[in-house]
Amino acid sequence: MHIRPRLVAFTFAILLLLPTLDQILGLSARFSSTENRKLNGIPALNFPHLRSFVKQFDRYYKENFGWRNALFYAYSRWKFNVLGQSPLPEKVVVGKDGWLYLGNSYNRVIDQHRGLLPLSADSARLITNHLLQRQQELAKQGTQLYVLVAPDSHTIYPEYLPDHLQLSPAPSRLDILKQTAAKTTLHFVDIRDTLRAAKRGHVIYYQTDTHWNEYGTLIGSATLLNYIRHDQPTIPPVRLADYHIEKQKGGAGDLITMLTLQDEKKDPIYYYIKPVPGRAARQTALVPNDAIGFPSTRFTGTGSGKLLFIGDSFSHGMMSYLPGYFRESYFVRANKLDPALVKVERPTVVVIEIVERNIDKLATF
Repeated sequence: MHIRPRLVAFTFAILLLLPTLDQILGLSARFSSTENRKLNGIPALNFPHLRSFVKQFDRYYKENFGWRNALFYAYSRWKFNVLGQSPLPEKVVVGKDGWLYLGNSYNRVIDQHRGLLPLSADSARLITNHLLQRQQELAKQGTQLYVLVAPDSHTIYPEYLPDHLQLSPAPSRLDILKQTAAKTTLHFVDIRDTLRAAKRGHVIYYQTDTHWNEYGTLIGSATLLNYIRHDQPTIPPVRLADYHIEKQKGGAGDLITMLTLQDEKKDPIYYYIKPVPGRAARQTALVPNDAIGFPSTRFTGTGSGKLLFIGDSFSHGMMSYLPGYFRESYFVRANKLDPALVKVERPTVVVIEIVERNIDKLATF
């Protein structure tokens, strides 16, 4: 009768001490964090600002307490493998046939595609007028501007979304912006139809990632180049025959990594694509960019003209294809076009690329 309460008390005390022991001894060090953000570090104690320290320490401890990552590993596997649900439904949506989609915590992307956040006509005009002003400023310097929107996987593969999260039949935000831009001289490049046609014979987006795969990137790059060639006919034509395309086993994308399941679930298809020597560019420089965290990249190719490409993470894969069609190329990860950079680089072509879920940011690009 006396042993049982003592045993319970001892066990409870050990459980209370385990998080601290883990932080000191690193008992669960093999369970690393897979969050796509920087966690809060331990705050400094600045007397007499104790109240501020307590709040900062509370945020730090919630993100760094002992066994936190190990507990999430166990929870994630139970939720995903046993219940078939997402452990982080606001970040990752579990679709059909192994497909994963970005969730609402990223610019409310699910609500956007369900028609709950429509783009107003006024907002579309504001974005278009801003881009037209950019286009006119560049034209005075002899530079052509092109705006490319990389579609979300929700747009290209809506059939694998959960039934309760199906796309709205109303015009999408991208549809409304395209309709507004079509009434002007803005070079607005919509590649959705080309990607939808390509998916009949190939998988063009990763199932476990937020991005298009190598084949989708190649199709998107070719569509953009063919659009540019209307105004820049000296750019070489794009031919799929200029690329060696090989299917391989896939890896784990950023969505499945968020769920800490990267060792258990892989993409079924990965494309290895290599251009022929005449279409391959040479990387000449990596320029540090501390503000963004990703370096800018310079290339020389066998084509004509000079390309300045300002884009997001979707632009990374396009560096494998676009530079081969220009004499020089400069890729910059940014969310704003810097007039000073244009003045220094003096490109013949500027491409602004942004993913569909972030098109509202074009109003200040």
